[in-house]
Amino acid sequence: MALRIYNTMSRTKEEFVPLVRNFVRIYTCGLTVYDYAHIGHARTYLFWDVVRRYLTWKGYDVYAIINNTDIDDKNIARAQELGVPVFLLGRYFACAFYADMEAFGMVPYALDCFASEYIPEMIETVKRIVDNGYGYVVDGDVFFEVAKYPDYGKLSHHKLEDLIAGERVEVDPRKRSPADFALWKAAKPGEPTWDSPWGPGRPGWHVECSTMAYNFLGGTYDIKGGAVDNLFPHHENEIAQTWAAYGIPLAKYYMHPEHLLVEGTKMSKSLGNFITARELLADWNPAVIRLFFLGTHYRTQMNFTKDGLAAAQSSWEKLQQFERVAAERIPPRPHGWVVTPEERARLDPEDIWTKLAAQLAESFSEAMDDDFNTPRAVAALFSLLTEANRQGIETSGGGGELMAALETWQKLTGVLGLRATRTSLTGIGVEGENTLGERLVSSLVARREQARKAGDFATADLLRELLDQSGVQLEDTATGTRWKITNPSKGKGND
Repeated sequence: MALRIYNTMSRTKEEFVPLVRNFVRIYTCGLTVYDYAHIGHARTYLFWDVVRRYLTWKGYDVYAIINNTDIDDKNIARAQELGVPVFLLGRYFACAFYADMEAFGMVPYALDCFASEYIPEMIETVKRIVDNGYGYVVDGDVFFEVAKYPDYGKLSHHKLEDLIAGERVEVDPRKRSPADFALWKAAKPGEPTWDSPWGPGRPGWHVECSTMAYNFLGGTYDIKGGAVDNLFPHHENEIAQTWAAYGIPLAKYYMHPEHLLVEGTKMSKSLGNFITARELLADWNPAVIRLFFLGTHYRTQMNFTKDGLAAAQSSWEKLQQFERVAAERIPPRPHGWVVTPEERARLDPEDIWTKLAAQLAESFSEAMDDDFNTPRAVAALFSLLTEANRQGIETSGGGGELMAALETWQKLTGVLGLRATRTSLTGIGVEGENTLGERLVSSLVARREQARKAGDFATADLLRELLDQSGVQLEDTATGTRWKITNPSKGKGND
């Protein structure tokens, strides 16, 4: 069975055929790095981790990149709120995100790029759009004229007239249409700026991803990824920009994981149900969290509950128990449980373990080839487990057939990322970047000290909370504030 994926553009499952034989290029929209990743982010990026793992397992060479939006309205507002440099803030939260994902066992991307490092290339993209007649300049701002692109709305299945009629925010009277969006924003006081043909300013959010994708993937690529909230307007605008600038489609396939609810409610800090990824990792084994997420198809809205996690914990223990019992039946080997080609040639095709392993591989592949149906893939693992218990695995022989079955089991659980092990989180950055982290910590501590002296205790408390969540211990003394970096994960969890 060929791999079929649901393409948001066509709203149908399509056979996956890469643009270049056996080579898959993926661009995943990353975070706007102004805060810690939350559990909705975790679900999204762990799904993309499984996609990359499965494509690799099927024999494709996968080149996947992810961006970090470190220059946009939210970054600037948060940096101004905390009184720290916006670029340092972005590096800090990007490092925190990658530390979280490493703790989840996510395979690193081939490249993670920061928007602020590619401003000249973004200016060139905007110039192309304007020169090709799709953009216009007003008082140093540059807008994309949506009406010039006839396929606008094709991805989100929105009609342009409906978008204009549904506009609820105050429309900039300088725009030719309410649906037009910013390619370049003129400089404002207190914001970082770059020189451009239209005056000092900074790029719009959408043009950042279009430019970096073109720069690193060399044109139309295979899969555009992100979450469902990226679908419109972000991905819609990227498609329009790429066509206007370069005359090519953005991507061949578009995939969008659905939202995550918390106990049936949309996650929100104001509701008190906002959970960061690292808070979840502090209490649960990463494999248990993965198993919980894998239990719902990525295109289905998921409800995050404590009961659901507890059920995943129970399921994980059953999987571990099976593997332990199977391993105990196999004599120790100097090269582990890898079956050599010579040993594989001698396997009995009628042995129960040979048959179970073949059934597992077939069921697993059928599930994953059906638009990455992870619930069915997990069910295939449990089908083998159930049959193994029925056959009496505790008393079965420990020959090559069982060893080959266990090897298959481990490979497939690895495809799902279920072999992840707990790693500690520093909250400051990945190894080798502590210097950058300490610079930001020093800046945050100094800003907090200023707030305390000015009687702005709300800001001081906010900064203390941020530092505490990052594993930074503060001690206020008569001569100032002392601090040291600790480990916030505290070793809690269910192993």
